[in-house]
Amino acid sequence: MSDNLFSFPGESTGQDAGDFFGGAGGVAFTDLGSADEVENPFTKMTPPTEAPASGEAASVTPSPAPGQQAQDQLGTTQTPPPAAPPAAPASAETPKTPPAQTTEETNPLLAAMDLQEKKNAAKTAAPIFAQLPVFSYNGSEEPIENVDQTFEELRLAKADDFPEFDEAQSISWTVTYGKIVKNVATPRKTKIGNLKREIESSKEFMDALKKAADKRPKCIVKPKVTMQKKGECAYKGIFPRLADARASKKAISFIPAQDGRVYERRVTCAGEFITPTSGVRYLDDIRAGFAPALPLIPYSLMEQAVTLFRCLMDNGKGGCPLEALVHIYWDREEKRFFLYVPTQTVGKEFVDAVLNDDLLNDERYLHYADLHSHNDMPAEFSPTDDRDERANRVYMVMGRLNRYYPELSVRVCNGGHFCEISPAQVLEPMPEGDIPLAWLDRIKPAEDVTRRFLEAAA
Repeated sequence: MSDNLFSFPGESTGQDAGDFFGGAGGVAFTDLGSADEVENPFTKMTPPTEAPASGEAASVTPSPAPGQQAQDQLGTTQTPPPAAPPAAPASAETPKTPPAQTTEETNPLLAAMDLQEKKNAAKTAAPIFAQLPVFSYNGSEEPIENVDQTFEELRLAKADDFPEFDEAQSISWTVTYGKIVKNVATPRKTKIGNLKREIESSKEFMDALKKAADKRPKCIVKPKVTMQKKGECAYKGIFPRLADARASKKAISFIPAQDGRVYERRVTCAGEFITPTSGVRYLDDIRAGFAPALPLIPYSLMEQAVTLFRCLMDNGKGGCPLEALVHIYWDREEKRFFLYVPTQTVGKEFVDAVLNDDLLNDERYLHYADLHSHNDMPAEFSPTDDRDERANRVYMVMGRLNRYYPELSVRVCNGGHFCEISPAQVLEPMPEGDIPLAWLDRIKPAEDVTRRFLEAAA
């Protein structure tokens, strides 16, 4: 086979190629697509075509015959061959999976579950939302009935009870609802009920409510006195140390001192003046005392102590009366008081006791009070008592036990400082017997006595 893929007629006889364009204007070369004259050299190169599936029409585009290709190359006219169609991109040959849609279709089951969960949460929270907000200040709490009022209106309503609320600029407000804490930026415009509903409708509140141990939290409305701006306070101040007062550049300042007194410091062009002062209205009016956190000591325990003390009135040498000491403990588990008599050596005017370390170191028991006797002496605390009674607790001394009604004195110690208090603050009163009401009917006060009594009371 020659280098050409096909032969022109007459090529082997040396016929001039120009003759092929002669004749009756026709083409002088043989149609290579005819199987009778020349074998088509491209037949074996044509890839086999797949048979069409059953029921489908075969769609085959016939390839041009070799003779036609030759005619396109050597045609009798100068018309350029038609441009070949642009090659299809590689991506067109292999179909790709269509891109996934960016928006997923809503799962109706999940949507229904979410809707039911919201309904259940709203149903559970309904009793909580129905609770009134609570005003809380300095340990006092009160429900706020009018939730349509603003925080400023609430301040004005409470100013009579709390004089420190007089100045609006000195009050800031916070609302604490479960784990959510909100500061009130505009008290004059913000209504209490609106802020409460805003918190309740937040996702943050509902999520916190699901995790919280307390499923019925209170909505606490709490004011805070942040500053005090009243006239001369701009140049007056109270300071714990003299150095702080001097650094403040206040013209007038008050400083407590080691001697327990309050000193007033004033600065003028003439110099610095410091003198003791009293009646400073910028300081709180405080009275020494004791506010018990436990119930009153039962009278029955005091009866036991009196019986013990009277048993020692003539037990000393030669019938000398003796003192004794009793501890009063509070049982935190059983919520009750009990007496404990420690091991002790006693005399007429002294007691040397051994403290019980087991009771003192046990977190179950609280050493609440000490009660010791002065036998037939007055119920007065002695210098020895002042030296020994230094712990923070209640101290009692009982004297004149030789009388029908003994004497009793009570005081508290706070950091080594003493304050006498009324026995009624820590002890149950003596029991009272019943009397016929007719007795009271028979007793009538004189008019002049009644008049003087009423005048004195007025």
